[in-house]
Amino acid sequence: MKKIPIISFLSLLLCFGLFSCKTEEKPVEQRRILVYCDEAIYNLMKPCVDHYDSTGTLVKVTFRKTTAWDAMAKLLARETDAIIIARDYTRYEDSLMKAFGVFPHTRLVLAYDALVFYVSKDSPLDTLTDEQIRNYLTNKNFSLKKFYKQLETEPTIVVNSALSSELVNLNQLVLKGKNIARPLKIFQSHDSVKAYVKSNPNTIGVGYLSHLFREPDLRALPISFIDSTGKYIFPHNVNQPNILRELYPYIVKHYIYVLDKLNDNSMTFARYLYNPGYAQKFFFENGIIPANAEFRLIEDE
Repeated sequence: MKKIPIISFLSLLLCFGLFSCKTEEKPVEQRRILVYCDEAIYNLMKPCVDHYDSTGTLVKVTFRKTTAWDAMAKLLARETDAIIIARDYTRYEDSLMKAFGVFPHTRLVLAYDALVFYVSKDSPLDTLTDEQIRNYLTNKNFSLKKFYKQLETEPTIVVNSALSSELVNLNQLVLKGKNIARPLKIFQSHDSVKAYVKSNPNTIGVGYLSHLFREPDLRALPISFIDSTGKYIFPHNVNQPNILRELYPYIVKHYIYVLDKLNDNSMTFARYLYNPGYAQKFFFENGIIPANAEFRLIEDE
């Protein structure tokens, strides 16, 4: 009988043992969180969410677009794990939370933007004052044409929907508690506002500086104003350095609100957007100010 070499025989036994003892690996359980995003900044945030999902994280994000008011309503109703919106609580929401004993949510500032008044490249307007904007919106008899003779007629103000963060920031940052008296042209998305302003030179759009990134046919109007110390600030171009210097009056914060700070899945996602990395760099490269970054501004001589 032919002898089988001992080494070969042992190898066969080892292989057989490995195959026979092999256990089926359990698939890694994937977790999901639901996040609603303010329509006004959805296009800004979506690439960051896509990148987060591409990193191999075990926590996947179901990311949905809605109005700022609806996003906040879902958070207060505990129907979402987190929301990303471009505004603070409103007085209505503050009162509602107080009435039902709801504490303010954990939130992080992700970036600084600006509420801007913008025009098409063919508009004769080149600047406005804070007081003129407020008076024009709250007094239907106030005339901008009186100050800017190059205007053919009084310009139409074009805004996003009544449920948008833009309108809340307009009320909080610009109107100072006064009611809007002038008729506004209202659309249901910020892209529709931009499209209308592009084709109508006698209009002023209300939106965010981030909306105008890579939009050569639109420009934000510099705004002069009186700062908190009583100092007059002459009109400056609306850009990152001047937002950092607070040389523009209407600075907006983009927040992520988290329903439960003890939810590691939600907090991991929130910290990804907040901590230095892809998201913060992306905000900077898209023309706004990342909240978690260091800057050195060099003043012109």
